[in-house]
Amino acid sequence: MKKSLFLAGIITAVFAAGAQANIKWDYVGAGYTDAAGDGPYIEGSYRLDGRWVVDGTYSRLSSGPFDVNVVQAGVNYLTGFKLDFSPTTQTYILVGIDNVSGDADETGGYGGVGVRHPLTPQVELYSEATYHSIGDDHGSFTGGIAFFLSPDWAIRSNIALNSGDTKNEFRFGVSYQF
Repeated sequence: MKKSLFLAGIITAVFAAGAQANIKWDYVGAGYTDAAGDGPYIEGSYRLDGRWVVDGTYSRLSSGPFDVNVVQAGVNYLTGFKLDFSPTTQTYILVGIDNVSGDADETGGYGGVGVRHPLTPQVELYSEATYHSIGDDHGSFTGGIAFFLSPDWAIRSNIALNSGDTKNEFRFGVSYQF
């Protein structure tokens, strides 16, 4: 048993040694989300130039007999602001549109700030604080982690803690950086 664990640790270390957590904004991803319902999601992000990034997410949430489509589309502005204690951290401002369609349709906007930080060559941490005008206006604090299996593939997970009656959201998925 000890030999198996030791061998698994060595294989993991060798596999992860080639990975790097460079902050890449160009990616596509998919996974599972659990919010007011649960279901699959797909997302993507593309860096237009040195400062501007567009992104979007589509989720299909089910809760009992109800199905809801959730679409987010937004833009991020990379501020270039560097933290003295962490010069590799990237800060950004984000704005966009939320749309929920199903039994009732609703559209609103969101805005906030975010931080992405490569903790190690294989691990990136990220967080966002946003305000959403959709539904019951609410604030959201999202924190997440990306573990890079290779320079192109990562496992991602995050949790969004929402204010008011808005359900918290959990996501788990994979992404391909290009």
